[in-house]
Amino acid sequence: MLHHVQSHPRFRGRGVGAALMNHARQIARDEMELEQLHLAARAGMGLEEFYGRLGWKEIGRWPGALRLGPGDDRDEILMVLDPL
Repeated sequence: MLHHVQSHPRFRGRGVGAALMNHARQIARDEMELEQLHLAARAGMGLEEFYGRLGWKEIGRWPGALRLGPGDDRDEILMVLDPL
């Protein structure tokens, strides 16, 4: 299980996040022999597009599931990577 994976904002756009996710995919497929991975991401951060470029597909949302502050409720985006 990977939990709360993120890159530092100053280093975004350099391929660090994609490299981390691709390595996790490789371990899941080659070492753990998994067939798919699931993740939940916070809406409103452009993460749908980031993960979409890596092959992840949105499979659902929990509207307003994440409260970041008063009046700042975000959907939780559920995604799957299948096949690995």
